[in-house]
Amino acid sequence: MIHVVHVLTRTNIGGPSVMLVDLINGLDASRFRHTIIRGTAVEAEGDYLLHHQVASEVITLPALRRSIGVVAELRSLWHITKLLRELRPDIVHTHMAKAGIVGRLAAFLSRTPIRIHTFHGHLLHGYFSDVVGGLFIRIERLFRVITSHSLVVGSATRRDLIAARIVRESSSTAVLPGAKSIVRRDPVAVRKMHGLPVDVVIVGFVGRFTNIKRPDRFLSLASGIPNAHFVMFGNGPLREEVQRQAETHDNVSVMDFSTDLTRVFATVDLMVLTSDNEGVPLSLMEAAAAGVPVVSMRVGGVEEIVEHGVTGLLVDNDAELGHAVAQLVHNESMRASMGATAQRTIHERCSLTKYLSTHDELYTRLLTP
Repeated sequence: MIHVVHVLTRTNIGGPSVMLVDLINGLDASRFRHTIIRGTAVEAEGDYLLHHQVASEVITLPALRRSIGVVAELRSLWHITKLLRELRPDIVHTHMAKAGIVGRLAAFLSRTPIRIHTFHGHLLHGYFSDVVGGLFIRIERLFRVITSHSLVVGSATRRDLIAARIVRESSSTAVLPGAKSIVRRDPVAVRKMHGLPVDVVIVGFVGRFTNIKRPDRFLSLASGIPNAHFVMFGNGPLREEVQRQAETHDNVSVMDFSTDLTRVFATVDLMVLTSDNEGVPLSLMEAAAAGVPVVSMRVGGVEEIVEHGVTGLLVDNDAELGHAVAQLVHNESMRASMGATAQRTIHERCSLTKYLSTHDELYTRLLTP
């Protein structure tokens, strides 16, 4: 049996946690054993594992946290190295930027033979200042030497990382998350339950309230399209600021993110992604699986899951974003056509079977002498 230890910074509600749970629960349990080493969940972001069962032992290390501090990093490195020496896994598979650095170094120090890292996006722009961003790039280039293989969520992100000399073309693979079927609840009943209007078009935002996700950009849409209602599902460090700004609009509601996607996507008529940077946004895949059309900034790997003019609209700036959202708000037949096409094709673009087989084959190949 192949023992894989997964190391990630935290299991907050978001793409990396969803993909990890799908992976562990989907792989053949008679061939693979999994252990998760994670940092403490951030309360404002939720803990995905509180709502989903995972077929894995879960070890929580308080020192492994999102914020950066030299003492905490050294402490988490020591703890993870010690754990890996005790567990003696065949593979250490790291996820998210910080855990990728600490986890791969711990795997190297503990002499774990195979070290894999998944880039769920990249930090090349939009997250840090030029100085800090440049430091991360140099660190990632160094860590390429001790990485057996890199998995990158999305072909566009992989191309960016190859160009930045962070991953090698010969030892990296693009992978897409697996889409799961979502059957929407009755929209009228769900809206009434949450005190939302039932007779207007509802535009949705689903994601973390952080600068990179640009909730301010979404809020600005509400002023330009007063005859629609805007609902934001999420949590995160900007929650209080988002709530305060939303209260200045008559047509904006802010709600906690729910893992009940049948309810979330029953609420909205179209989804908007306003981010400055993304990998392959899971929220847009989920919208497609629920038959909800999208309007998105043309960033990261969005074009791999949204076909412009067919399953949604892609834009390059704020002016185009406002025009595209208004276009779909006022065109019910376009929304219906795009949503139906998205739901019909998303499983071809993002096959759960392919997602699982990519990992199965990679794990097996790297351990074959």
